[in-house]
Amino acid sequence: MSRKLLFGFLIGLLLAAQGLVPARAAAVQTFTLEPAAASTASGSELKVVLKGKNLADVYAFDVTLGYDAGKLRFKGAESSIAGMSTEPILTDGAVRFAHTQIGKNAGVSGSAVLASFTFTAIGSGAAKIAVKDLKLVDSKLAMTTLHPVVSVTVQAAAGFSDIGTKWSWAAEAIRYLADRGIVAGTGNGKFEPALPVKRGDFMLMLVRAFGLKPQKDAGSFADVPKGKYYADAIATAKSLGIATGDGTGFKPEAAISRQDLMVLIDRTLRAVGKALPEPTGKELGGFADQGRIADYARHAIASLAKAGLVKGGSAGIEPGNSTNRAEAAVFLYRMLALRSS
Repeated sequence: MSRKLLFGFLIGLLLAAQGLVPARAAAVQTFTLEPAAASTASGSELKVVLKGKNLADVYAFDVTLGYDAGKLRFKGAESSIAGMSTEPILTDGAVRFAHTQIGKNAGVSGSAVLASFTFTAIGSGAAKIAVKDLKLVDSKLAMTTLHPVVSVTVQAAAGFSDIGTKWSWAAEAIRYLADRGIVAGTGNGKFEPALPVKRGDFMLMLVRAFGLKPQKDAGSFADVPKGKYYADAIATAKSLGIATGDGTGFKPEAAISRQDLMVLIDRTLRAVGKALPEPTGKELGGFADQGRIADYARHAIASLAKAGLVKGGSAGIEPGNSTNRAEAAVFLYRMLALRSS
């Protein structure tokens, strides 16, 4: 044995005798996002799973995913690891989800599925889902923040089985808006065109349709919960003077009336520089129920009527009635056509 090899051997013995043998470097933790299925059928749900490899004592985690909100709608998240999960926190295009074990247990080690996320396709084409932030907590409550470059691209395809002959007058508008992620289905391949539109939902549609951005931080309304999927859209509309509320709040869960929808449309078009023609005062004369229009809505509805965006039915404007999902889609479709003209 050479002197060099003998020296190395003796050093090893000495270290071992003192319990000082250097440990092997811990394997690097890696993560992947994987689809549960290669593709989705029209209008169906799709699921992706967050997997970890070489995990070391993961007792809890907190992950934020970004996703294409124009093609996907978040539905739910869960973890198969024993313990408890937080309610997912949603913003437009991102979801935050956390899970922890309970009690004096060792964290998860090795390979494991940390969480699964379910989405509904609302648009068509390739849609990217990516990990934006990941925090791991071990059983001694030490936290590590990671920013892994992890993403997956899924194929989304929106289509609705309940848009038949009865709703043929709205089919083109619904298809056009759904393909662009402006309107979405309600799950199971359905659009449910007859359902009333919530005020918060319509505000979200307007913001997506016109790509509205806040001009300043104007806060929001007391009755709009932070983290709600439409909260950012309402705050954006408030900063632009589109959403003003009624002095007590915005009532985001209430069905939007036809006259309120028209007022919001008028304000949005003005905010994007597409002011409607000034009415002469005669535009409402052809509607049998024009006397039922609230004073605050008369100018907006007259402007929309002059521009050809409001045509009314045999019953007239029906200003106080709720607006269904099909009608809202047609209004938005006409707005976008007017803006591009």
